[in-house]
Amino acid sequence: VCAALILQGTGCASQPPQITVEDQYANLSGMFLGAGSVFMKIRNAGGKDVLIGATVALPNATVELHDVKDNRMVKTESISIPARGMVELKPRSLHIMLFNMPKSVQVGAEIVLSLSFEKSGELKVPVRFEKPRESPAHGGR
Repeated sequence: VCAALILQGTGCASQPPQITVEDQYANLSGMFLGAGSVFMKIRNAGGKDVLIGATVALPNATVELHDVKDNRMVKTESISIPARGMVELKPRSLHIMLFNMPKSVQVGAEIVLSLSFEKSGELKVPVRFEKPRESPAHGGR
């Protein structure tokens, strides 16, 4: 009984998430004017969390969480971040889409993306627009 209580008390459900972001970058879309894709690695050294949205301080811009299923981009409401794990947002997979960005956002521009997590709250992440690292998800330049 004591062992069960000890194990129950140290479970990942009670441990708070410890979210960090690395290797973040963005690509402009070659197919959609004013659109871009954001990629990154989201690491979690603690209990599980969920990315529930993102915002950016650009006039009229909208931000959506996306996935690719059956070679089609689809909007998703959230992205689960496992306990003591990592999720990679990458081309042709999970990613963040930006729409209606001003023309001033070009390769080399940097924006600040505010990621909203269910348990961890908001995390501000600087993101620089780069030339595509590999074949992009949406026909980048």
